[in-house]
Amino acid sequence: MKADTKSIGNRLKSLREYSGLTKKDFGTLFRSKESTVYQWENGCCVPRLAKLINIATYFGISLDCILCGRVVNDHILESHLCGLGELPFSSATSRIISRYNTLSARDRERLIGYLDALSREHDVT
Repeated sequence: MKADTKSIGNRLKSLREYSGLTKKDFGTLFRSKESTVYQWENGCCVPRLAKLINIATYFGISLDCILCGRVVNDHILESHLCGLGELPFSSATSRIISRYNTLSARDRERLIGYLDALSREHDVT
């Protein structure tokens, strides 16, 4: 069965836009050139399997979602990519989530502590 490269490209573009990344940033994140990301998004070619697995893992979605447009996990992003739902997030929220996902576990805990402190400060005023 031949992969529908245009549909895969559209889903990859949606993932990139969801995360607030430029083609260059997306390429850097997944060790590819900006021109390669352009080719993926326009259906000229498809990333190798290992790279697709990395992309799916990074976004917490299934490979089936990227390749076939099937929702496997009960995941808002998968539903959106497969045309079944809208994302409840603004682009700013998407960028925050994307950057949070790149942090180490230690830095995530530090960020949560900082946000908790800000919330307590806000509650007092």
